Amino acid sequence: MNLHKDYAPLKVVSPKSEKTGVTVAFLTACVNLQSSIFAGRIEDEFKTTCAILQRSTLSSLSGIKAEYLLLDCADVSSSDLEHLLREIHTLPTPPNLVLINVDQKADIDFVLHWEKVLGLIPSECEAKVIMERLGRIFSGEYWFPRDVLHDFLRQHRKPKKWCDKASNLTQRERQILQLICDCNTNANIAETLCVSEHTVKSHLYKIYRKIGCKNRLEASSWASQNL
Repeated sequence: MNLHKDYAPLKVVSPKSEKTGVTVAFLTACVNLQSSIFAGRIEDEFKTTCAILQRSTLSSLSGIKAEYLLLDCADVSSSDLEHLLREIHTLPTPPNLVLINVDQKADIDFVLHWEKVLGLIPSECEAKVIMERLGRIFSGEYWFPRDVLHDFLRQHRKPKKWCDKASNLTQRERQILQLICDCNTNANIAETLCVSEHTVKSHLYKIYRKIGCKNRLEASSWASQNL
């Protein structure tokens, strides 16, 4: 999103203005003019407060005191994003999450398994559209791109017709499937089972062939129905 173009000119909000909306925090890689403009627009639009947090200087996520955390995914890899989601969900009171600047070409279907993720906003969205979608999310709705929801529903609405394939799985393959259901990464699985990541990938390849799945999301869906 072009913040210089979309959010200018700015309307200055007095510090004494009444704040009536939800509390919001914006977690980003760099606190700069763009992030400040974005946070200011949120405060203006929703009559709320929006703290800007820089990932590199944040010692612990436990210090986040907000109902909604907007996570800037512009420079976050899938593995780093999964790590962040895991860390946030282990907090005593995790905030609701909205992923901002999401690359639509990235394989991030796994985020739908995390209950606190309420929305994904692609990087191509215009400022007005972003505010509209944030407003719906702050009102208690979910917002995900249609193609992401389509893939997710397609997998979870499959009838339970694979049960006979469960008997072909080894004990180790069942262990790995259970760990996938808990949203563990290959590195986490390797550490838990005391094997290499290469071994985990080899097991996953065999599992996918046995149960007729193409990726982790499908495998997780299959395991939740059949194991």
